[in-house]
Amino acid sequence: MIKINDSIIKKEAFGDGTLKCDEVELCQILRPNQRKIDVTWCYDDDSELFLLICIVKHLREAYPNIKMELILPYIPNARQDRHVSNRIFTLKYFAEIINSLGFQKVYVLDPHSDVSLALIDRVKELELPFQVSFVEGAAYMFPDTGAAKKYAPRYKLLGNDKPFIIGNKHRDQDGRIVQYELLDFIQGTKKVIIRDDICSYGGTFVAAAKELRNRGVDDITLIVSHCENNIIKGEVFDYIDRVFTTDSICTVEHPKLIVDKIYRG
Repeated sequence: MIKINDSIIKKEAFGDGTLKCDEVELCQILRPNQRKIDVTWCYDDDSELFLLICIVKHLREAYPNIKMELILPYIPNARQDRHVSNRIFTLKYFAEIINSLGFQKVYVLDPHSDVSLALIDRVKELELPFQVSFVEGAAYMFPDTGAAKKYAPRYKLLGNDKPFIIGNKHRDQDGRIVQYELLDFIQGTKKVIIRDDICSYGGTFVAAAKELRNRGVDDITLIVSHCENNIIKGEVFDYIDRVFTTDSICTVEHPKLIVDKIYRG
């Protein structure tokens, strides 16, 4: 989904599948004497990248002096942030395309790694919308060492001095989790908040929740900034009581899924 200011751009196509975008619609969105345009892209699929390119280039031709800022809460290709496992370093090329469009600022939410911040020009990280204190008496948990490295400093900056739990997962050669350990778990803990950046099918969180249940935890909350629609295809809601996320990429509904509608509304 792409918005110009607060107006959603219709993604239409001709019979052969090529993009059809109404020039009049774009012009009607802009206010008289407007000096800056806010472009919001909540990623749904790769075809939107070409739509974004066409919109930005058209607006620059029509209004050469206007400034544009991009709100990109979820960074596509962010998890392919290096050249490993015979996979193309797609994040690098995605960033090059975004940079070529010349935005004054690019706002992103909770990028998967610092590589995204290094590759995208004039990038600024948005404030995380979630606080850690809404489940009273809950212990905080990071599901792996990567999440701990990323979130523990922020957790402490918010004035939290309680110890937190760190998960340690072991995978087989096919990538399946075969063992999951809890580090620094305090016996008697009954409520836990798990924090990470993204959830797909949720295998790591299910493994963490199973081990927490085995230790006597009876209330588990998962907070992820970005949640794929695939979450409803996995087992997350069988083991976790509630999931908080944003609408950066999530468009599905579930009774245990609480979506903070910040960007698509």
